Amino acid sequence: MLVSGSVHWNAYRKRWIGIFGRLGGKDSLLGEIDYAEADSPTGPFRRAVKVCDHPKYTFYNPVYHAFLDRGPNIYFEGTYTAEFSGTDDKTPLYNYNQLLYKLNLSDPRLEFAHSKL
Repeated sequence: MLVSGSVHWNAYRKRWIGIFGRLGGKDSLLGEIDYAEADSPTGPFRRAVKVCDHPKYTFYNPVYHAFLDRGPNIYFEGTYTAEFSGTDDKTPLYNYNQLLYKLNLSDPRLEFAHSKL
């Protein structure tokens, strides 16, 4: 199930795009991030593509920073923490950090999100 995220217009795709957290993912309860597109800011966002994963870790509150858009490149960040994950293998010095990701929208693996049902 897609949960928190952010949605903005993207001039490169000429669509509304969203970066969403996934609750109950395959490798993490709250560590997977999905990309999706829609014709409206309220959706429907029918097709989502997983763009990053934090196995047995938590990554939440993803924020898409539309003001950083440059051509096909977008940036999003989120909170990376061992809390809520139940992991015993914690990343040293990285509890409650903000991680910034770059996503290239011209990547062919994202075409699934762009296609219509």
